[in-house]
Amino acid sequence: MTMLRTLLHTASLGFFGLALATSSTMAADKFSAVYVMSDNLGDMGFNDNAATGFSRAQKEGVKTRLLQASPTDPQLWRQNLEAVSNSGDWSVIFTGPNMHDNLAAVAPQHPDQKYVFFDDQLAAPNVLSVKYAQNEGSYLAGVLAATAATDKQDFPLTSGDPKIAVVAGMDLPVIQDFILGFKQGAKTVVPDIDVQVIFIGNFNDAQKAYDLTKTAIENGANVVYNVAGPAGLGILKGAADANKYAIGVDSNQNGLHPKNVLASMLKNTGNSIYDSIKEIQAGKAKFGTLEIYGLANDGVGLVYNDDIVPATVKTKVDEAKAKVVSGAIKVDTAFK
Repeated sequence: MTMLRTLLHTASLGFFGLALATSSTMAADKFSAVYVMSDNLGDMGFNDNAATGFSRAQKEGVKTRLLQASPTDPQLWRQNLEAVSNSGDWSVIFTGPNMHDNLAAVAPQHPDQKYVFFDDQLAAPNVLSVKYAQNEGSYLAGVLAATAATDKQDFPLTSGDPKIAVVAGMDLPVIQDFILGFKQGAKTVVPDIDVQVIFIGNFNDAQKAYDLTKTAIENGANVVYNVAGPAGLGILKGAADANKYAIGVDSNQNGLHPKNVLASMLKNTGNSIYDSIKEIQAGKAKFGTLEIYGLANDGVGLVYNDDIVPATVKTKVDEAKAKVVSGAIKVDTAFK
């Protein structure tokens, strides 16, 4: 599994070069946005999706920079946030997962600085919080997983047994939101379906994710849902090596193992970042409030692997989506 770590490291270095390339030489009076990260690019998921929003804004003349940091160096996360806040160089500072305590300490010290906090929430007058209805997107993933697990005709890699699994990073409220939606969607197809839930304990150990995925499949899972950030690369490879199905997460991961990844549940952080920049530029952003991105506004969604998911199954899942958007189905959530 050294290959997995090498893949992630190589991708991270490649994206790091792109991130540095976005960082400047534009005039100081240009609108500017910086992302202070608690991780690296190259995860082929959450952070790479976020990067697409900054890339779109950059093409429209926004000065951007993405500050990466080791996921095991929280001191650097705080230092980076303090540095960009003290500089006064940025129209808006973005930050996200794992940064709640840091932002809660730094934002009040800079009341004139604008912040966007995505995938979490902080009640502060200069912070716009953005969260995602990952439970809604996961509901669709559950519908697809249960359908694929029990349909041997359309999905020849399945045993036909109603058994699926979630391999997740850590037992956190946001991760439970994924799990609840996934279970609910699956049970609308097969009410007594067996859903294994396995936690890795972190979001970076691709080797452990691989091993746990193989265990889930040995225990009968026909489809494994990846909810594990960078470690999820191990989940997808584990499913592929066992010749079973997987569902990707955050970004479109279908092409990583095109014979095995049925679809990816998109968490469109990039869309929300781009939208937030445009709202701030237009003076319409409502700082001190929370915005939710779900199925209805393309904050989350399911992108199919067209080569292995037939049109009849897509129609079934799309009908479930329409019911969620209309309010006919209320998806369970870990956030009350």
